[in-house]
Amino acid sequence: MAARFASLRFIWLLAALAGATYLAPVMRASRRPPLQPLDAAELPPATELPTMTVLVAARDEAVVLPQLVADLAAQDHRDTSGRPCFELIVVDDRSRDGSGDAVRDAAERHGIADLTAIIDRRGDVPDGKGAALTAAPPEICRGEVIAVLDADARIAPDFLRRAASYFSRGEGAMTARRRVVTEGEQGWRHRLAQAQDDEQTADGELQRGRWASGGASEFRGNGILVRTDLLARAGGWRAEALCEDLDLATRIGASSGVSVGWALDVVVSEEPIVDPRALWRQRCRWAEGIVRRELDLTPVLLSSRRLTNRAKLDYLAYSSQTLLPLTMIGTLIGGFLFRRLSVAAGLLSVYLGAGTVLSVDSLRWSGLPMASRLPRAVRVTLFSVHWLAVFPVGWLRVALGRSVRYQKMEHRGMGTP
Repeated sequence: MAARFASLRFIWLLAALAGATYLAPVMRASRRPPLQPLDAAELPPATELPTMTVLVAARDEAVVLPQLVADLAAQDHRDTSGRPCFELIVVDDRSRDGSGDAVRDAAERHGIADLTAIIDRRGDVPDGKGAALTAAPPEICRGEVIAVLDADARIAPDFLRRAASYFSRGEGAMTARRRVVTEGEQGWRHRLAQAQDDEQTADGELQRGRWASGGASEFRGNGILVRTDLLARAGGWRAEALCEDLDLATRIGASSGVSVGWALDVVVSEEPIVDPRALWRQRCRWAEGIVRRELDLTPVLLSSRRLTNRAKLDYLAYSSQTLLPLTMIGTLIGGFLFRRLSVAAGLLSVYLGAGTVLSVDSLRWSGLPMASRLPRAVRVTLFSVHWLAVFPVGWLRVALGRSVRYQKMEHRGMGTP
């Protein structure tokens, strides 16, 4: 019995050491990013900011695309004559519901038809968002900065101008703060949507802290913001990338030494996934994409002469999370075989404890008092346990040479968040 408690204390000691050397400094660094958000009165006029290309890959999204077009038409990123300082490119990825016509009609109705281009992607081509984006290489984008949005994205009128302000201050790559809309959902669907929103908030704090501490921070797919020349230098989009955001962040880091910033005030809202089966499929695709990114690009990143050693160590530390579930499975099997479950229990308690601490801290961005943060943090931490099952699925699919079949998420449309 004493040996079991000793092994458990050893696991907790290692976890405390890991938290003290990685998680705690990242959480502290998130409070002092390289660039702070600007107040509305501090935002420069559009003529002093970079021009933008908004890039959307869409497949059967006629329900939601008109909403996004309307949001773009309302943007205040305009010159003194009122002409927009941005363009819209939509890749119509083999849609059958008239998505291209929906974009044309909405652009005409809202007065931005002359700024809108639709690329019709047809034929026997690879599936996935990354593959669709290859139809819009950086060479055809006229904006100095490219903003990649999902078809169901909703943005405020100052989204593009706020995003552009970071690039005018020297940043080369940013990611918007993702918010999952919970309004309109009831019961357990509302709790599931809220868990997804809080998960994005906790992830945002991690990325913001990694950026602030010189780590290899990453894009998130809905709200990628990148200088066009950096995208070109990295080789554009890769059709084989299951997670185009992580893939691009790693290649930009390796080719240019640029870490991805996280903008608290550049917010993009999106629909929740309230069908558990659809959510599972999404997470399995993400897990496989993360594993493939690590196998394909880790040597490229570690051999880069442009990226700092600090960023490389941060990348390795952050990426080790994909191996944690495999370690836990091994300790659990060993625990049953040798009747010593203390190590597995210790690892799980550390995982849940670290997740709760991070979530409690990150929920300050939502303006919640501490009394409200704790139950929300516990809920999102329990929600995150699904990654302990998802990552092994990702590794297994890669090992067996199988891949997740592309399945489009169904969007219903939502009101202004």
